[in-house]
Amino acid sequence: MQDQPLPDDRKKTLSGNRHRRSRLLCLLYFSQGTPWGFATIALLATLSEAGHSKADTATVVAMAILPWTFKFLWGPVIDSYRMPAFGIRRPWIAIAQFFMAVTLIGAATQGALSSESTLIYLAWVFFVHNCFASLQDVATDAMAVDLLEPNERGRVNGYMWGSKLAGIAVGGAGMAWVISATNIQTAAVVQALITLSILGLVIAWLERPGERRFPWSAGAAQANPARGNFGLLITLKELRRALSNGTTAKLLLIAAVYVMVEGLYDPLTVEFFVQHLDWSAARFATAQGTLGVTGELFGALAGGYLCDRYGRRLMAGLGMLSMATVLLLFGATSMFWDAAWYPHVLLLPAFKGTLAFTTVSMFSLFMKVCWTRAAATQFTLYMAMSNLGYALGAKWNSWIGLTGLDWGLAEFYLFGGALPLLSMLLLRGLDPDAIEARKQAEQRALEPS
Repeated sequence: MQDQPLPDDRKKTLSGNRHRRSRLLCLLYFSQGTPWGFATIALLATLSEAGHSKADTATVVAMAILPWTFKFLWGPVIDSYRMPAFGIRRPWIAIAQFFMAVTLIGAATQGALSSESTLIYLAWVFFVHNCFASLQDVATDAMAVDLLEPNERGRVNGYMWGSKLAGIAVGGAGMAWVISATNIQTAAVVQALITLSILGLVIAWLERPGERRFPWSAGAAQANPARGNFGLLITLKELRRALSNGTTAKLLLIAAVYVMVEGLYDPLTVEFFVQHLDWSAARFATAQGTLGVTGELFGALAGGYLCDRYGRRLMAGLGMLSMATVLLLFGATSMFWDAAWYPHVLLLPAFKGTLAFTTVSMFSLFMKVCWTRAAATQFTLYMAMSNLGYALGAKWNSWIGLTGLDWGLAEFYLFGGALPLLSMLLLRGLDPDAIEARKQAEQRALEPS
């Protein structure tokens, strides 16, 4: 039997130090957001200034987002193939973080920005970058499921969400300033250095006592079967067992339904402000990037704090009710939309704030019910259902046209308001606490005596 580690040893690890694990999780989300903001904001503006068309620059965005559509494939890989002597999730995060930095350095080696070959090169660079970024995201979420205590999941999820928004702001606005002051190569190198500095913390901070930091370091995996390397078939078996529970299975449906409203809202709101109110695209983008993001940040932090204090299911339901109220109120007052006094712009922070509040609460709820041995797979499955819901919501406009119904903007907003109410009704009867208790009992049974 192994000697029990000293308390001081455990305090130096992610499992024993809540400040370290929350700090690292936030930094990892920040490192995802910075290159994303750079690719979708600063880089696109720079390429457009260099003479590329909207269709050409859209190729870069499409290539960057493509790996995120199949990120659910990473879940079974991360759950099934582990290096337990180095930590359950830490090796995958370190590998992903390293290659994220390498690809950013690759972005600094591009040629003349006006060249078509440079555009294609950058598109492929950010495709590869986001393959590794999506791997890092799945492994980071799995680490959060493994390490966060029940009473901190909501709060830390809010911090992680806010960190990613901060990263997008730095990558978009901050790197745009760096490009204007120097060049695009410098901006890429700065991001690579940020990514490598966070990699340093991934290497320095062990998940659990006794693990190896490097292959040549002393240490070994803890004697717990749940933390070992057990193969793809066992992972899928564990996933099936997890989803056999009514609560976990029902959450798959809720994950799709509550995000449908976001897919409906995004193109609908662009049409409302740009076409109905005759705003310029720049004016709308500025309002969304300031008021919308501010509302989103406030909603994420508030949702994280409150769901730890009052419960995840309750706060998720409150968030859905708030989303419904915003959209139903907006749709029901359409007769006043053309009045000069109507506060149209308040829709942006109100909806994005309530959406972030709901999403953080739901993410925390997903983590609560994820099975330990298939955590990455199960969590990414919830994310995949959310992506499906977004796509279904975005397509609703064209589907309504096929039915012959002549819906106006108000009808779409009213329908959007009904979707969160449906999600709220589906939350009734769920018992995530029972799953949490069952998980903890199984984990205690697997711990070495």
